Amino acid sequence: MNRCAIFLYYDKEGKVDDYVTYLLEALRPHVSNILAVINGTLTREGTECLERVADEVLFRENAGFDVGGYREGLFYYGFKELKKYDEVILLNYTFFGPLYPFSEMFDEMDTRDLDFWGITRHYKVEPDPYGVNRYGYLPEHIQSHFLVLRNRFFMSDDYKEFIFNLKNPTSYVESICEYETIFTKYFEDLGYKWDTYVNTDEYEGYAFCPIMFYLKDIIEKQRCPIVKRRSFFTDYQDFMLNTVGESSIDAYEYICENLDYDTNLIWDNILRLENLTEIARVMHFNYILPTYAWERPQIEKKAAVFVLLESILHKSQYHRYFQAIPEELKVYLVGKRQDCLTIQQEYFQGRSTEVMEFKGSYPEKVSCILEAAKEKYDYICIANMRNVENIEPYSNELSWQYSDWENILGSREMVGNIVETFEKNQRLGLLIPPVPGYGELFAVMEDGWMGCYEKVQESLERAGISVNIKREDEALAPVGGSFWLRAGSDVAEALGKVQEDMRTFCLTIPFAVQSAGYYTGTLYSDKYAAIEITNQDYMLRETNKAVFETYGPTYHTHVLDRIRNGEVIGGPEAAQNISPMASKAYKAAIKKALKKCMPGKSYLFGKKVYFKIRGRELE
Repeated sequence: MNRCAIFLYYDKEGKVDDYVTYLLEALRPHVSNILAVINGTLTREGTECLERVADEVLFRENAGFDVGGYREGLFYYGFKELKKYDEVILLNYTFFGPLYPFSEMFDEMDTRDLDFWGITRHYKVEPDPYGVNRYGYLPEHIQSHFLVLRNRFFMSDDYKEFIFNLKNPTSYVESICEYETIFTKYFEDLGYKWDTYVNTDEYEGYAFCPIMFYLKDIIEKQRCPIVKRRSFFTDYQDFMLNTVGESSIDAYEYICENLDYDTNLIWDNILRLENLTEIARVMHFNYILPTYAWERPQIEKKAAVFVLLESILHKSQYHRYFQAIPEELKVYLVGKRQDCLTIQQEYFQGRSTEVMEFKGSYPEKVSCILEAAKEKYDYICIANMRNVENIEPYSNELSWQYSDWENILGSREMVGNIVETFEKNQRLGLLIPPVPGYGELFAVMEDGWMGCYEKVQESLERAGISVNIKREDEALAPVGGSFWLRAGSDVAEALGKVQEDMRTFCLTIPFAVQSAGYYTGTLYSDKYAAIEITNQDYMLRETNKAVFETYGPTYHTHVLDRIRNGEVIGGPEAAQNISPMASKAYKAAIKKALKKCMPGKSYLFGKKVYFKIRGRELE
């Protein structure tokens, strides 16, 4: 067939990544002409990149979403010009591909008697979740990321009337409800025939959107040639409402193991533009490694361990971790000279170690280490011997050190498995221990930003680190100062520009790594993972008991909405009868807040008055 393609593109930084050129180059043998319609602007390099793979590049205001760009592309051609084509393809930038040759798809669809077709479909959703769709529900429809119109269809009066009278949407909801979800049904009701290349009949009733939730199946069984960008960073609530969360990671592993598609095309784009925490959730960047099993006899890559000696008060508790460092790894002791010599003499006699006398701050130490190691080592471990006498009871922070060190230096085998994990995952740049969530530390960690979001944001801006940072998505940060890192000049250069307090500095580390083109994972030894699973399960179940008493059991996202909106289930009586557990927690929160903001004497005086009013004497 004689085809033309209208490719709608938008990039907030005005760049054009390689996945775009790969996509259009693969489409080129099947089309006579490609018009790239740009919502917004591009850099000079981005423009030149698109000009090499498209016949024309048309710039327009960033308005109207993809439908606005499609309409402008159609009008730019004009229907007199379009008349000579057998098919018009409307596609956008929101997917990666092709995973399989496009020839398979076009050859198959050429045999079908259709008026318009697409690659994938979305099934009917009733009632309309947006409340504005003209049908009162979201009809079954072709997804608008790839839509093909046959000549007799796009030259019809019905289509021309529709596309000329259609207003460019001013919101995402308008784009969904006034174009994408109504297009298929509107023309089907007029008698036009449609279908999709990927047959997802077996998933109807199981998923509204099979390309999101049965992705691996349709790639493997139906040879679906595309995967949505959103599969790698979508709001995790979408998965929790529909699945256990396996869809994207299963599909990604299948692509890596069975197909020729270069996954660097995915990571180059996703890591540049999307939020790292959202990516990590969807892709489950949790690495649970064997503590006492390792296949190889020794570590073949150049790696080193830098032990930062902030406090050696509890040095004996680190003895077994020092012993776990393989002989082939160089050990550096960083801190006050006397502390370094003490640790060297007591725990490292007989093996090569180097003392780095340093009295500066944690950020200064780490920056110097990275600069010194970037050309010398492939991977480095920063093991921070912190002062644990900050928050009583001190057992909280001592257990925090146990968590950090157990997961970064739990055994010789564990260290070998860590290096091997980096080798197997070439876009993995940083491995961090799990963030503590017990005792006083549960409150200290709060929303994950520890009160430093604005400082982190400002620090990244000053350092020229451009990444997608969101308050609602906590940083994947080594908050205790211990981690494993893929050494490299890019990461060292980015972090070298960040000179803040330790807390803010640690929170910026994963973003500096992301800006260098790598992602962050959370590291668990299998020994520690058993503890962590118990802790998380206990906390979740106890929280659920208290929450459900007041807000009722339902979907997780619905429970959150009820809490945020104060929608107590059961009326005023239920509100008055909040569980003793919840009431106690509420009083404790008030007490803590008052104690924090009032002078000590004023707080004690107020406490005495309160008890006197209640008919009790303060002991």
